[in-house]
Amino acid sequence: MFEHGESVPTVAAAAGVLDALGTDSYGSMAPVELAATAVQLGRLKARVAAHEMAVARAMESTKAAKALGATSTGALLAGGFGGDLAAGNRVVNRAKRLGQASQTQQALTRGEITVGQAELIAKTLRGLPGDVSAQDREACETQLLDDAKKLTLKDLGRRADRISDVFAPDDVDERENEILQGREERALEQSYFWMADRKDGTFKGEFVIPEAQGAMLKHALDAINAPQVKPAETAQDATLDDPRTHGRQMADAFCILIENLNADGLPQTAGTGATMTVNIDLEVLRGKIAAATLSDGTRISASEARRMACELNILPQVLDGKSVVLDHGRTKRLFTTHQRRALEHRDRGCSFPSCDRPPSWCVVHHARSRWADGGTTNLNDGVLICPAHHRIVHAQDYEIVFATDGTPEYRRPGGELRRNHRYRADRVAA
Repeated sequence: MFEHGESVPTVAAAAGVLDALGTDSYGSMAPVELAATAVQLGRLKARVAAHEMAVARAMESTKAAKALGATSTGALLAGGFGGDLAAGNRVVNRAKRLGQASQTQQALTRGEITVGQAELIAKTLRGLPGDVSAQDREACETQLLDDAKKLTLKDLGRRADRISDVFAPDDVDERENEILQGREERALEQSYFWMADRKDGTFKGEFVIPEAQGAMLKHALDAINAPQVKPAETAQDATLDDPRTHGRQMADAFCILIENLNADGLPQTAGTGATMTVNIDLEVLRGKIAAATLSDGTRISASEARRMACELNILPQVLDGKSVVLDHGRTKRLFTTHQRRALEHRDRGCSFPSCDRPPSWCVVHHARSRWADGGTTNLNDGVLICPAHHRIVHAQDYEIVFATDGTPEYRRPGGELRRNHRYRADRVAA
C-alpha cells in the first residue's frame, strides 16, 4: 500500500513526461502549433479525469477510505491532494454516474470526448425508459458518442432529447415534448430572483430563470453589446477606446435594456403602472448643475437627468423653482417613427466621430438646442447617437453643429469640430 506522497511507477512516468515538456516552450510555437497543442492537452486532461474516476470507483468498491481511516472516499481524495472535500465528492459522484456507461467510459479514457460530454451521455442513458432493451440502450450510447465528435455540448444536449428516435422513431416528437415540458416545470420551481441596495450608489442581485427566458435576455444583451467602438486612431479620439471587460460591457448593456423597457406594455398591479418619473427643475434641464430625483426618491446627477429626459422611457416631470409641474410627458420631445427613418437614412448609424454602431442601437438627440431651451423636435434638429456617446455628449457638454452638406459635427469645449467619416456610396462622385 502506498502512503500519501508516494507514487505509482506508471503514474510517475506520465508525470515525468510533463516535467520534461515544461511550460516555457509554448511562447515560441506558431499559432497552428499552439492550437494543436491545446487540443492534445484537452484530450490528455479527459484521459486523466477518466483514470481519476476509475481510481475513485476502485476506492469505493474496496472500501479504501475506511481502511486508511478516512470518513469517505471524497475525504480521502481531498486529504491526499488539495484539501477540497467538495471537489473530492464531485469526483466520486461523477464516477458513480458514469459507472453504467461502459462505451462512454472507454471513449473518455481514450480522450475522444470531454468529461462534460461523458456526463451528458450518461445522464441521457439513465433517463431512458425502463422497458428499453439492452441492445437499444447500447445503440443510443453509440449514436451519442458518434454525435459528440461533431456537435457542440449544447447541440449534443438537444440531440439527446431526441435520442428516442433510435428505439421509438414514431414517438420521438411526443417523447421530446415530454422531456422539455418536465424540464420547464423543474426550471420554474428552481427559479428565483433577488436584488438589494448596497447603499453605495449600486444595486446587487442574482437570479435563476428558465432557459427560454434566459435565452431571450441574453439575445437582447448581446444585440445591445456587440460590436464595440473601434480603437482610437488619434490621441484626440482616446475617449472612444473601449477598455471595458466583457462583464462591464454586459452590465452596461443590461442598464440600457432596463432604461428602454416599454413601461406602457408592462402589466399593471392595482392600477399602478411601471412608469418611473424623473423630477427635474427647469433650470437643471437648461444646464444648471444640480441633482434630480426619481419617483422613488433616488437622486441622480444633472447630466444623467438631462440624458434621461431626452432619451429614455422614463417620464420627465419638469418643475419650476417651487416644484410646480410645468410639463408632464414626452410627446412633444419624441421624434416620430418617420422622422427617425429619415435620420437613419442620413446618419446611417451613430453620428459621433469614429463610432460604427448601427441605427438600431441609436437614440435621437436634439442637436441644435435642448428641448428645455426651446429646441424643436424637427428633422433638421435631430441626430442619431448611440447611448454610450449620448452620455459623453451630455456629461462633457459637446456642441453639435451641421456642416453645409448637412452632416452633424461635434466639438468638445475648446476643441475642434469633428465628424463621423462613415462611408456612403450615395455621396461618392460618379
